[in-house]
Amino acid sequence: MTGTSARNACGIFKSKRAKFLAIKYSLDLYNKNAYIHSGNLVSYYDVKFIVDNLWIDYFIHGSDKPIDVSDYQLYDIFNNLLISYPYINSSSEA
Repeated sequence: MTGTSARNACGIFKSKRAKFLAIKYSLDLYNKNAYIHSGNLVSYYDVKFIVDNLWIDYFIHGSDKPIDVSDYQLYDIFNNLLISYPYINSSSEA
């Protein structure tokens, strides 16, 4: 292992973007087994998958919001989820 690869400031994450998204949603920062991932590091898309499912659970089952957001942001999140996951019922709380 070279000196540069040993100084991974992102921990188990492949990028700062993935780590900051995990921090924003209070996800586990130290256990790779908490994420569905392939490879040595957790990618942004692995974290995004979990975040998307937290929001889907909020919209479909009425669970608590993963984080506090404004109504405008909530509407934007819902529309982005509809594009990615078209099975979400459009009559959900949005």
